[in-house]
Amino acid sequence: MLLSNAAMSSEYGPYLSLQSITYSEPVSIDAMLNEWDSPYKGGDKAFAYYKAEIGIERNTWHLGVLNRLDYFMTFSEQTAQLYYYTKNHLPLEAGKSYALNIDVLHEYSRGLRFGFERQLLQNVNAGIAVSYLEGLKLTDGTINGNAMVTADNDYDFQFDVDYAYSRDTLFEREVSAPHGKGYSVDMELDWQVSEKFASHLTVLDMLGQIVWDNAPYTTATASSATKTYDADGYVRYQPLATGLESNKNFKQRLPRKIFADISYSLNRKMNVLAEVQDYKIARFASVGAGWRWPGRGEFQSLYNLTAKALILRYQRNKLRLEVGSDNFWIRRRESYFSLLLSYAAGF
Repeated sequence: MLLSNAAMSSEYGPYLSLQSITYSEPVSIDAMLNEWDSPYKGGDKAFAYYKAEIGIERNTWHLGVLNRLDYFMTFSEQTAQLYYYTKNHLPLEAGKSYALNIDVLHEYSRGLRFGFERQLLQNVNAGIAVSYLEGLKLTDGTINGNAMVTADNDYDFQFDVDYAYSRDTLFEREVSAPHGKGYSVDMELDWQVSEKFASHLTVLDMLGQIVWDNAPYTTATASSATKTYDADGYVRYQPLATGLESNKNFKQRLPRKIFADISYSLNRKMNVLAEVQDYKIARFASVGAGWRWPGRGEFQSLYNLTAKALILRYQRNKLRLEVGSDNFWIRRRESYFSLLLSYAAGF
C-alpha cells in the first residue's frame, strides 16, 4: 500500500523488489525454453516479464537501481503446431498448408528508478516512478509467410521477415550488439472506498521506450531452397534469404502492464479478493480470499481463472511474498509461474 508506515519513516532505509512472471500456452515453460518436448496444448502466445530493483527510501520517495526483461511473443496456432511437429519429428500430413506468423518483442535493460508518493484526498493516495534505462539486448519484429507439407518428414516454406536484433538467430549474421537509451513511467493509485472496500491500480510502462543506436536489422524474404536431412531422415533447413541487411536507429515501445485489484472485508480477520493482470498480449483474472492474524500478518490464496493456477501470498509489515503456478506438484510441467518478493517501498 502507498504511504505505509515504513514509507513515512523519516530515516533512510533499504528496500528491494523482485517481480517475475512466465507464461507459455503451446507447451510447458521448460519445454518452450528448450526442446518443445512436453505435451502440446495449442495456443498463440508466450511471454516473460522480470524486474529486480534495490535501493533506498526516505519519507515518501525511493531511489534504486534495476534490471528488467520483457519477452513477448505471439504467433498463429498453425506456426506453433508445425514447429512442435518438426521439433519432435512427428509425422506431418502431406498437402497440408500452414500459415506462418510470429511477432516478437524482447528487451533486456538496466537503469535507475526514482519514485515518490503523495496523498491526493483523504482516502486516495497516488505514486509515480520514472526510470532511466540502458538497453543491452534487443529482438523486435515480425515473420509472415506459409509452409506446405510435401511428405510426412518434409515441407517447403517461404516467409517475409522484418526485425531488429542484437543477435541474428535466423540467418546467423555476425553483428555487434547495439546499445539503447530509454525511459519508463509507472503509476500507482490506492483508493479506500469505504471502511470495508478498497481498490488498487498499478500501471507499469504507462509510457516507455528504448531507442537503440545503430541496431542491426534484416528485411528479407526467406525460403527453403537449401535442404539437408538428419540421421532420422527428417528435413533440416538453413533458410536462404534475399533482401536487405543493414543498421539503423530503432525505436522500441515497451509493452504496458496493468494490475487492478479490489478487496472487501467480511470481518476483522477475513476478506475476499478479485484481481486482473493485463500484460497486453495476455490477461489474467483471479479471485480468492485473505486471512489476517493480528501480529502475524495476512495470508492470501487466489485462483487464476485464466491460467488455472494457484497463487499463494503472505504479507506482514514491510514484507510481501507471492508465488503462483498451474502445477506445483510436477517439476518442469508449469505453463504459468509467477514470483514476487518485496521489502518496503517500490511498485
